[in-house]
Amino acid sequence: MNLFKGCLLACDVDGTLLENGIICKRNIDKINYFLSEGGIFSLATGRSVGAVSDVLKVLPDLSPSVMANGCMIYDFKEDKIPFQFLLDNNQRFIVKNVLENFPKIGIEVHSGKDVLTLNRNFETDDHQIYEKINILEVDFETATKYNWNKVLYAPESEKDLEDLKMYLSQYSEIANFYSTGVFLDGRVRHYCEQVPFGVSKQTGVKKLCELMNIKKGCCYAIGDYYNDVEIITCADIGATLSTSPEEIKQKADVIVGDVKNGAVADFIEHLKELRKE
Repeated sequence: MNLFKGCLLACDVDGTLLENGIICKRNIDKINYFLSEGGIFSLATGRSVGAVSDVLKVLPDLSPSVMANGCMIYDFKEDKIPFQFLLDNNQRFIVKNVLENFPKIGIEVHSGKDVLTLNRNFETDDHQIYEKINILEVDFETATKYNWNKVLYAPESEKDLEDLKMYLSQYSEIANFYSTGVFLDGRVRHYCEQVPFGVSKQTGVKKLCELMNIKKGCCYAIGDYYNDVEIITCADIGATLSTSPEEIKQKADVIVGDVKNGAVADFIEHLKELRKE
C-alpha cells in the first residue's frame, strides 16, 4: 500500500524508543509496519555509533541516522559516515580547561565509532556499561590525535552539574551545550554535552532529509527531552511523550503515551490515521 512512502520518522532513543536497554514489542511491531508501508525509520540520538547495538538487534533495517546529537550521520548498512561535524581546536581547548578546573567530572569524547574517556568517574563507568560502549582511556594529548564529534560531561552531583553549566556559559559563542540524561538504575543521570557551534539534532535531521530527498510534509520526529525540542519543532509533525517536561509538551504537535507502553507506536498510529484522511 506504501502509505508512508517517502516519509522519514526521526526517533530519539533514550526515554523515547528505549528504556533500560529494552524496546517494547509494541514499538517494534509498529516500526516494522511503518517500514513495510514504505517509511524510512531513522534514529536521532545523542548516542555514539557503537552504543545502539540494543536497537540494531531488534530493528536491523535502520536507515542512515543522526548520531552524537546531530554531529554525525551514520549509514549502518554501508558502515560509513556520509556526513559529520567536528569540534575545532578552540572548542577542544574548553575540555582542557574543564579537566583542570573540575577534576571530579567524567569526560567522554565521541569520535566516529570510537569513544575516548579523558577523565573517568563512576558516572562514566555506569554510562558506558548502560550503552555497551567499548572505550579507550586516554589523556588529553592523545585524544587530540582523533577527530572529535562531541564531548559528554558526566558530573557526580547536582552541584557539580550546575557549577559546570555556569562555567561553560562563558563559551556559548564558540560551542553549543545541551542538557541530556538517561534513566539508569532507578534514577535519572544528568549529563552536559558539547557539540560544534550551531550543531544540534535539528541540523542533523535537516541534513538527513537533504541526503535522502525527503519532501516537505514528510518529515516526522519524536523525542522526550530538552535536546529533542529542535527536532520536534522543525519536523512537519513533532511528537513528545506524556512523561516529558511541560516545556517540551508545549512545543509538540502531538503528545503520546510513555516509553514503557509504546510511545513510538502511538505516534505511528496517529500518523497512520492522518495519512488515511
